[in-house]
Amino acid sequence: MAEHTNRTFICSVLFLDIVDYSLRSVAEQIALKERFNAVLTEAIAGVPTDDRIILDTGDGAAVSFLGDPEDTLFAGMSLRDAVAGQDVTSGPQLQIRVGVNLGPVRLVKDINGQPNIIGDGINVAQRVMSFAEPGQILVSRSYYDVMARLSEDYGKLFHYEGAKTDKHVREHEVYAISSAPSNLRRTVPVATPRPTLRLPSLRLPKFLKLQPRTWPDTLAVNGKLLVAAPLAFTLIVGTGVIARSHRSSDGEAKMVVSVAPPAAPKGAPAGVQAPEFPPVQAKEPAAPRRSRDAAATPKATLQAAKANETGAGPNGREVAPAPRPSEAEVAAAVPAPARDATLSIVALPWAEVFVDGTRQGVSPPLRSIPLRPGKHRVELRNGSFPAHVQTVELKPGTELSITHRFRR
Repeated sequence: MAEHTNRTFICSVLFLDIVDYSLRSVAEQIALKERFNAVLTEAIAGVPTDDRIILDTGDGAAVSFLGDPEDTLFAGMSLRDAVAGQDVTSGPQLQIRVGVNLGPVRLVKDINGQPNIIGDGINVAQRVMSFAEPGQILVSRSYYDVMARLSEDYGKLFHYEGAKTDKHVREHEVYAISSAPSNLRRTVPVATPRPTLRLPSLRLPKFLKLQPRTWPDTLAVNGKLLVAAPLAFTLIVGTGVIARSHRSSDGEAKMVVSVAPPAAPKGAPAGVQAPEFPPVQAKEPAAPRRSRDAAATPKATLQAAKANETGAGPNGREVAPAPRPSEAEVAAAVPAPARDATLSIVALPWAEVFVDGTRQGVSPPLRSIPLRPGKHRVELRNGSFPAHVQTVELKPGTELSITHRFRR
Protein backbone atom coordinates (compact mmCIF):
# COMPACT_ATOMS: atom_id res chain seq x y z
CA MET A 1 0.00 0.00 0.00
CA ALA A 2 2.97 2.34 0.55
CA GLU A 3 3.72 2.57 -3.18
CA HIS A 4 0.19 3.97 -3.84
CA THR A 5 0.59 6.96 -1.48
CA ASN A 6 -0.04 10.45 -2.95
CA ARG A 7 -2.09 9.00 -5.81
CA THR A 8 -5.72 9.55 -6.79
CA PHE A 9 -8.05 6.60 -7.36
CA ILE A 10 -11.66 6.15 -8.39
CA CYS A 11 -12.95 3.72 -5.77
CA SER A 12 -16.06 2.89 -3.76
CA VAL A 13 -16.37 4.16 -0.17
CA LEU A 14 -18.53 2.61 2.57
CA PHE A 15 -19.34 5.15 5.31
CA LEU A 16 -20.84 3.77 8.57
CA ASP A 17 -22.35 5.57 11.55
CA ILE A 18 -23.59 4.24 14.91
CA VAL A 19 -27.03 5.72 15.61
CA ASP A 20 -27.26 7.87 18.80
CA TYR A 21 -23.66 7.05 19.70
CA SER A 22 -22.97 10.43 21.33
CA LEU A 23 -26.07 10.13 23.56
CA ARG A 24 -24.79 6.96 25.24
CA SER A 25 -22.71 6.70 28.38
CA VAL A 26 -19.02 5.88 28.16
CA ALA A 27 -19.61 2.27 29.19
CA GLU A 28 -22.30 1.84 26.53
CA GLN A 29 -20.13 3.52 23.90
CA ILE A 30 -17.32 1.05 24.61
CA ALA A 31 -19.70 -1.92 24.35
CA LEU A 32 -21.26 -0.62 21.12
CA LYS A 33 -17.87 0.09 19.54
CA GLU A 34 -16.54 -3.39 20.38
CA ARG A 35 -19.62 -5.01 18.85
CA PHE A 36 -19.40 -2.70 15.82
CA ASN A 37 -15.72 -3.54 15.24
CA ALA A 38 -16.42 -7.27 15.45
CA VAL A 39 -19.27 -7.06 12.92
CA LEU A 40 -17.25 -4.89 10.53
CA THR A 41 -14.20 -7.18 10.70
CA GLU A 42 -16.33 -10.20 9.82
CA ALA A 43 -18.06 -8.38 6.93
CA ILE A 44 -14.81 -7.43 5.14
CA ALA A 45 -12.84 -10.57 5.98
CA GLY A 46 -12.96 -11.75 2.36
CA VAL A 47 -11.43 -8.55 0.95
CA PRO A 48 -7.59 -8.54 0.67
CA THR A 49 -5.88 -6.05 2.97
CA ASP A 50 -4.15 -4.37 0.01
CA ASP A 51 -7.56 -3.58 -1.53
CA ARG A 52 -9.07 -1.69 1.43
CA ILE A 53 -8.29 1.13 3.85
CA ILE A 54 -10.25 1.46 7.14
CA LEU A 55 -10.58 4.79 8.92
CA ASP A 56 -11.96 5.03 12.46
CA THR A 57 -14.30 8.03 12.69
CA GLY A 58 -15.08 7.65 16.39
CA ASP A 59 -18.83 7.02 16.08
CA GLY A 60 -18.36 4.76 13.03
CA ALA A 61 -15.90 3.99 10.26
CA ALA A 62 -15.11 4.70 6.60
CA VAL A 63 -13.87 1.85 4.42
CA SER A 64 -12.38 2.58 1.00
CA PHE A 65 -12.37 -0.38 -1.43
CA LEU A 66 -9.65 0.02 -4.07
CA GLY A 67 -10.62 -3.15 -5.94
CA ASP A 68 -13.95 -4.53 -7.15
CA PRO A 69 -16.99 -2.30 -6.38
CA GLU A 70 -18.97 -5.48 -5.66
CA ASP A 71 -17.00 -5.81 -2.43
CA THR A 72 -18.68 -2.67 -1.12
CA LEU A 73 -22.18 -3.94 -1.93
CA PHE A 74 -21.78 -7.31 -0.23
CA ALA A 75 -19.94 -5.84 2.77
CA GLY A 76 -22.74 -3.28 3.35
CA MET A 77 -25.51 -5.90 3.09
CA SER A 78 -23.58 -8.26 5.38
CA LEU A 79 -23.26 -5.50 7.99
CA ARG A 80 -26.95 -4.66 7.79
CA ASP A 81 -28.04 -8.30 8.15
CA ALA A 82 -25.61 -8.96 11.01
CA VAL A 83 -26.83 -5.94 12.99
CA ALA A 84 -30.48 -6.81 12.34
CA GLY A 85 -29.99 -10.36 13.66
CA GLN A 86 -28.09 -9.41 16.82
CA ASP A 87 -29.08 -10.52 20.30
CA VAL A 88 -30.72 -7.49 21.98
CA THR A 89 -31.00 -9.14 25.39
CA SER A 90 -27.36 -8.50 26.29
CA GLY A 91 -26.10 -4.93 26.37
CA PRO A 92 -27.26 -1.89 24.38
CA GLN A 93 -28.75 -2.41 20.91
CA LEU A 94 -26.48 -1.56 17.98
CA GLN A 95 -28.04 0.39 15.09
CA ILE A 96 -26.13 1.70 12.08
CA ARG A 97 -26.65 3.83 9.01
CA VAL A 98 -24.75 3.12 5.80
CA GLY A 99 -23.82 5.35 2.86
CA VAL A 100 -22.01 4.24 -0.31
CA ASN A 101 -20.40 6.36 -3.02
CA LEU A 102 -18.12 5.87 -6.02
CA GLY A 103 -15.79 8.79 -6.57
CA PRO A 104 -12.22 10.12 -6.48
CA VAL A 105 -10.13 9.73 -3.34
CA ARG A 106 -6.49 10.51 -2.73
CA LEU A 107 -4.20 8.34 -0.67
CA VAL A 108 -2.00 10.27 1.76
CA LYS A 109 -0.15 9.60 4.99
CA ASP A 110 -1.65 10.78 8.27
CA ILE A 111 0.22 12.24 11.24
CA ASN A 112 1.24 8.74 12.33
CA GLY A 113 2.60 7.81 8.90
CA GLN A 114 -0.29 5.45 8.17
CA PRO A 115 -2.30 5.40 4.89
CA ASN A 116 -5.28 7.77 4.90
CA ILE A 117 -7.89 8.80 2.32
CA ILE A 118 -9.28 12.24 1.53
CA GLY A 119 -11.30 13.68 -1.31
CA ASP A 120 -14.80 14.10 -2.70
CA GLY A 121 -15.40 10.35 -2.82
CA ILE A 122 -15.42 10.02 0.97
CA ASN A 123 -17.21 13.37 1.51
CA VAL A 124 -20.17 12.38 -0.67
CA ALA A 125 -20.36 8.98 1.03
CA GLN A 126 -20.77 10.77 4.38
CA ARG A 127 -23.49 13.08 2.99
CA VAL A 128 -25.40 10.12 1.53
CA MET A 129 -25.13 8.29 4.86
CA SER A 130 -26.66 11.27 6.67
CA PHE A 131 -29.87 10.84 4.63
CA ALA A 132 -30.30 7.16 5.65
CA GLU A 133 -32.61 5.86 8.37
CA PRO A 134 -31.38 3.42 11.06
CA GLY A 135 -30.74 0.05 9.41
CA GLN A 136 -30.91 1.50 5.87
CA ILE A 137 -28.27 1.56 3.09
CA LEU A 138 -28.28 4.48 0.66
CA VAL A 139 -26.00 4.78 -2.37
CA SER A 140 -25.14 7.66 -4.68
CA ARG A 141 -26.06 7.94 -8.35
CA SER A 142 -22.49 7.25 -9.50
CA TYR A 143 -22.35 3.96 -7.60
CA TYR A 144 -25.79 2.93 -8.84
CA ASP A 145 -24.83 3.58 -12.49
CA VAL A 146 -21.88 1.18 -12.23
CA MET A 147 -23.59 -1.64 -10.30
CA ALA A 148 -26.80 -1.58 -12.34
CA ARG A 149 -24.78 -2.32 -15.48
CA LEU A 150 -22.74 -5.13 -14.00
CA SER A 151 -25.74 -7.43 -13.58
CA GLU A 152 -29.54 -7.31 -13.96
CA ASP A 153 -29.85 -8.86 -10.49
CA TYR A 154 -27.91 -5.93 -9.03
CA GLY A 155 -30.18 -3.43 -10.78
CA LYS A 156 -33.25 -4.96 -9.09
CA LEU A 157 -31.77 -4.32 -5.63
CA PHE A 158 -31.85 -0.51 -5.92
CA HIS A 159 -34.90 1.74 -5.47
CA TYR A 160 -34.82 5.44 -6.27
CA GLU A 161 -35.40 7.62 -3.18
CA GLY A 162 -35.25 11.00 -4.89
CA ALA A 163 -32.88 13.97 -4.69
CA LYS A 164 -31.65 15.07 -1.26
CA THR A 165 -29.98 18.38 -0.37
CA ASP A 166 -27.16 18.43 2.19
CA LYS A 167 -26.11 21.27 4.49
CA HIS A 168 -23.88 22.70 1.77
CA VAL A 169 -26.90 23.08 -0.56
CA ARG A 170 -25.67 20.28 -2.79
CA GLU A 171 -28.17 17.85 -4.27
CA HIS A 172 -27.57 14.11 -4.24
CA GLU A 173 -29.69 11.53 -6.05
CA VAL A 174 -29.83 8.53 -3.72
CA TYR A 175 -30.97 4.91 -4.08
CA ALA A 176 -31.90 2.48 -1.30
CA ILE A 177 -30.77 -1.16 -1.28
CA SER A 178 -33.51 -3.67 -0.53
CA SER A 179 -33.06 -7.14 0.95
CA ALA A 180 -30.95 -9.40 -1.26
CA PRO A 181 -32.51 -12.64 -2.56
CA SER A 182 -30.98 -15.93 -1.48
CA ASN A 183 -29.80 -16.76 -5.02
CA LEU A 184 -27.83 -13.52 -5.50
CA ARG A 185 -24.32 -14.30 -6.73
CA ARG A 186 -21.29 -12.19 -7.50
CA THR A 187 -20.32 -11.64 -11.13
CA VAL A 188 -16.67 -12.10 -10.15
CA PRO A 189 -16.01 -14.90 -7.64
CA VAL A 190 -14.00 -14.12 -4.54
CA ALA A 191 -10.40 -15.27 -4.85
CA THR A 192 -9.71 -18.11 -2.42
CA PRO A 193 -6.36 -18.14 -0.63
CA ARG A 194 -3.88 -20.55 -2.08
CA PRO A 195 -2.96 -23.54 0.11
CA THR A 196 0.44 -23.43 1.72
CA LEU A 197 2.90 -25.78 0.11
CA ARG A 198 4.80 -27.98 2.53
CA LEU A 199 8.01 -29.45 1.30
CA PRO A 200 8.83 -32.98 2.44
CA SER A 201 11.52 -33.23 5.04
CA LEU A 202 14.83 -34.47 3.70
CA ARG A 203 17.05 -36.72 5.75
CA LEU A 204 20.70 -36.32 4.93
CA PRO A 205 23.15 -39.17 5.56
CA LYS A 206 25.16 -38.74 8.72
CA PHE A 207 28.65 -38.77 7.26
CA LEU A 208 30.11 -36.96 10.26
CA LYS A 209 29.26 -39.80 12.63
CA LEU A 210 31.37 -42.46 10.87
CA GLN A 211 33.62 -44.55 13.05
CA PRO A 212 37.39 -44.16 12.45
CA ARG A 213 37.71 -47.87 11.68
CA THR A 214 35.37 -47.48 8.67
CA TRP A 215 37.17 -44.49 7.16
CA PRO A 216 39.28 -46.52 4.63
CA ASP A 217 36.15 -48.12 3.13
CA THR A 218 34.37 -44.76 3.01
CA LEU A 219 37.30 -43.04 1.31
CA ALA A 220 37.49 -45.83 -1.28
CA VAL A 221 33.81 -45.40 -2.16
CA ASN A 222 34.16 -41.62 -2.37
CA GLY A 223 37.20 -42.01 -4.63
CA LYS A 224 35.12 -44.02 -7.10
CA LEU A 225 32.43 -41.35 -7.02
CA LEU A 226 35.02 -38.63 -7.74
CA VAL A 227 36.09 -40.53 -10.86
CA ALA A 228 32.62 -41.52 -12.06
CA ALA A 229 31.00 -38.10 -11.57
CA PRO A 230 33.33 -36.14 -13.91
CA LEU A 231 33.12 -38.98 -16.43
CA ALA A 232 29.31 -38.86 -16.47
CA PHE A 233 29.37 -35.06 -16.74
CA THR A 234 31.82 -35.27 -19.65
CA LEU A 235 29.62 -37.82 -21.44
CA ILE A 236 26.60 -35.51 -21.18
CA VAL A 237 28.43 -32.37 -22.28
CA GLY A 238 30.45 -34.14 -25.01
CA THR A 239 27.38 -35.45 -26.84
CA GLY A 240 26.83 -32.24 -28.78
CA VAL A 241 25.00 -32.85 -32.03
CA ILE A 242 26.18 -31.03 -35.16
CA ALA A 243 24.08 -31.29 -38.32
CA ARG A 244 25.84 -31.51 -41.65
CA SER A 245 24.14 -31.84 -44.98
CA HIS A 246 25.47 -32.90 -48.38
CA ARG A 247 23.23 -31.79 -51.20
CA SER A 248 23.45 -33.59 -54.51
CA SER A 249 23.05 -32.10 -57.93
CA ASP A 250 19.37 -33.12 -58.24
CA GLY A 251 18.36 -31.47 -54.96
CA GLU A 252 18.43 -34.54 -52.64
CA ALA A 253 19.86 -34.01 -49.15
CA LYS A 254 21.58 -36.43 -46.77
CA MET A 255 21.99 -35.59 -43.07
CA VAL A 256 25.02 -36.90 -41.16
CA VAL A 257 25.06 -36.55 -37.39
CA SER A 258 28.42 -36.80 -35.69
CA VAL A 259 28.94 -37.17 -31.97
CA ALA A 260 32.11 -35.81 -30.44
CA PRO A 261 33.86 -38.44 -28.30
CA PRO A 262 34.21 -37.36 -24.66
CA ALA A 263 37.64 -36.87 -23.21
CA ALA A 264 38.80 -38.75 -20.15
CA PRO A 265 38.28 -36.77 -16.92
CA LYS A 266 41.20 -34.97 -15.42
CA GLY A 267 42.76 -36.88 -12.56
CA ALA A 268 41.20 -40.22 -13.54
CA PRO A 269 43.25 -43.42 -13.05
CA ALA A 270 45.38 -44.69 -15.94
CA GLY A 271 43.09 -47.65 -16.54
CA VAL A 272 39.98 -45.50 -17.03
CA GLN A 273 39.43 -44.39 -20.62
CA ALA A 274 36.57 -42.52 -22.23
CA PRO A 275 34.38 -44.80 -24.38
CA GLU A 276 34.51 -44.27 -28.11
CA PHE A 277 31.28 -43.72 -30.06
CA PRO A 278 31.16 -44.35 -33.81
CA PRO A 279 29.54 -41.68 -35.95
CA VAL A 280 25.80 -42.11 -36.27
CA GLN A 281 24.31 -41.62 -39.72
CA ALA A 282 20.72 -40.43 -39.76
CA LYS A 283 18.23 -41.76 -42.21
CA GLU A 284 17.88 -39.88 -45.44
CA PRO A 285 14.69 -37.89 -45.82
CA ALA A 286 12.08 -39.17 -48.23
CA ALA A 287 13.02 -38.32 -51.78
CA PRO A 288 10.61 -35.96 -53.54
CA ARG A 289 8.53 -37.12 -56.48
CA ARG A 290 10.50 -37.20 -59.67
CA SER A 291 9.21 -35.66 -62.84
CA ARG A 292 8.90 -37.51 -66.14
CA ASP A 293 12.24 -36.14 -67.31
CA ALA A 294 13.99 -37.33 -64.16
CA ALA A 295 12.37 -40.76 -64.46
CA ALA A 296 13.60 -41.04 -68.05
CA THR A 297 17.28 -40.71 -66.94
CA PRO A 298 17.78 -43.24 -64.11
CA LYS A 299 21.47 -43.50 -64.98
CA ALA A 300 22.11 -39.81 -64.17
CA THR A 301 20.26 -40.14 -60.88
CA LEU A 302 22.31 -43.23 -59.94
CA GLN A 303 25.54 -41.41 -60.71
CA ALA A 304 24.51 -38.40 -58.59
CA ALA A 305 23.60 -40.64 -55.62
CA LYS A 306 26.94 -42.47 -55.94
CA ALA A 307 28.78 -39.16 -56.07
CA ASN A 308 27.09 -38.11 -52.83
CA GLU A 309 28.25 -41.29 -51.09
CA THR A 310 31.87 -41.20 -52.32
CA GLY A 311 32.31 -37.42 -52.18
CA ALA A 312 33.21 -37.21 -55.90
CA GLY A 313 31.58 -35.25 -58.72
CA PRO A 314 30.03 -36.71 -61.84
CA ASN A 315 33.42 -36.54 -63.65
CA GLY A 316 35.26 -38.39 -60.88
CA ARG A 317 36.70 -35.25 -59.32
CA GLU A 318 36.50 -34.84 -55.58
CA VAL A 319 33.91 -32.35 -54.39
CA ALA A 320 34.62 -30.27 -51.30
CA PRO A 321 32.19 -31.06 -48.47
CA ALA A 322 29.64 -28.45 -47.45
CA PRO A 323 30.87 -26.13 -44.67
CA ARG A 324 29.80 -27.18 -41.22
CA PRO A 325 27.37 -24.68 -39.63
CA SER A 326 28.56 -22.98 -36.47
CA GLU A 327 26.80 -23.33 -33.12
CA ALA A 328 25.54 -19.73 -33.38
CA GLU A 329 23.90 -20.50 -36.76
CA VAL A 330 22.27 -23.66 -35.38
CA ALA A 331 20.95 -21.71 -32.36
CA ALA A 332 19.67 -18.91 -34.60
CA ALA A 333 17.72 -21.42 -36.72
CA VAL A 334 15.62 -22.43 -33.69
CA PRO A 335 12.59 -20.07 -33.47
CA ALA A 336 12.32 -18.16 -30.19
CA PRO A 337 9.12 -18.68 -28.18
CA ALA A 338 6.54 -15.94 -28.57
CA ARG A 339 6.33 -13.55 -25.62
CA ASP A 340 3.15 -12.02 -24.25
CA ALA A 341 2.34 -8.41 -24.94
CA THR A 342 1.11 -5.79 -22.43
CA LEU A 343 -1.89 -3.50 -22.84
CA SER A 344 -1.88 -0.36 -20.66
CA ILE A 345 -5.19 1.36 -19.89
CA VAL A 346 -5.49 5.02 -18.84
CA ALA A 347 -9.20 5.87 -18.42
CA LEU A 348 -10.44 9.20 -17.04
CA PRO A 349 -12.22 9.42 -14.71
CA TRP A 350 -12.72 5.61 -14.65
CA ALA A 351 -13.88 2.76 -16.88
CA GLU A 352 -14.85 -0.88 -16.92
CA VAL A 353 -12.41 -2.71 -19.19
CA PHE A 354 -13.57 -5.52 -21.51
CA VAL A 355 -11.12 -7.39 -23.77
CA ASP A 356 -12.69 -9.63 -26.42
CA GLY A 357 -15.97 -9.52 -24.49
CA THR A 358 -14.40 -10.62 -21.19
CA ARG A 359 -14.47 -8.19 -18.24
CA GLN A 360 -10.97 -7.48 -16.89
CA GLY A 361 -11.86 -5.06 -14.04
CA VAL A 362 -12.20 -1.33 -13.33
CA SER A 363 -9.48 1.16 -14.26
CA PRO A 364 -8.16 2.61 -12.10
CA PRO A 365 -6.76 0.76 -10.17
CA LEU A 366 -6.37 -1.61 -13.14
CA ARG A 367 -3.42 -0.35 -15.17
CA SER A 368 -1.94 -3.10 -17.37
CA ILE A 369 -3.24 -6.38 -18.84
CA PRO A 370 -0.98 -9.17 -20.20
CA LEU A 371 -2.38 -10.46 -23.51
CA ARG A 372 -1.39 -12.88 -26.23
CA PRO A 373 0.04 -11.33 -29.41
CA GLY A 374 -2.50 -10.64 -32.12
CA LYS A 375 -5.66 -8.55 -32.63
CA HIS A 376 -7.94 -7.80 -29.67
CA ARG A 377 -11.15 -5.82 -29.25
CA VAL A 378 -10.96 -3.43 -26.28
CA GLU A 379 -14.11 -1.77 -24.89
CA LEU A 380 -14.18 0.90 -22.14
CA ARG A 381 -17.48 1.59 -20.36
CA ASN A 382 -18.34 4.35 -17.89
CA GLY A 383 -21.91 4.67 -16.65
CA SER A 384 -24.16 6.52 -19.07
CA PHE A 385 -21.29 7.71 -21.30
CA PRO A 386 -20.96 6.18 -24.78
CA ALA A 387 -18.68 3.18 -24.73
CA HIS A 388 -15.24 3.52 -26.31
CA VAL A 389 -14.38 0.57 -28.60
CA GLN A 390 -10.96 0.13 -30.16
CA THR A 391 -9.27 -2.75 -31.97
CA VAL A 392 -5.55 -3.15 -31.30
CA GLU A 393 -2.90 -5.44 -32.72
CA LEU A 394 -0.22 -6.49 -30.23
CA LYS A 395 3.18 -7.80 -31.20
CA PRO A 396 5.19 -10.20 -29.01
CA GLY A 397 7.05 -8.48 -26.18
CA THR A 398 5.61 -5.02 -26.90
CA GLU A 399 3.50 -2.67 -24.78
CA LEU A 400 0.57 -0.64 -26.15
CA SER A 401 -1.22 2.11 -24.23
CA ILE A 402 -4.85 3.24 -24.65
CA THR A 403 -5.84 6.61 -23.18
CA HIS A 404 -9.45 7.79 -23.20
CA ARG A 405 -11.38 10.51 -21.39
CA PHE A 406 -15.17 10.24 -21.23
CA ARG A 407 -16.96 13.42 -22.20
CA ARG A 408 -20.60 14.30 -22.69
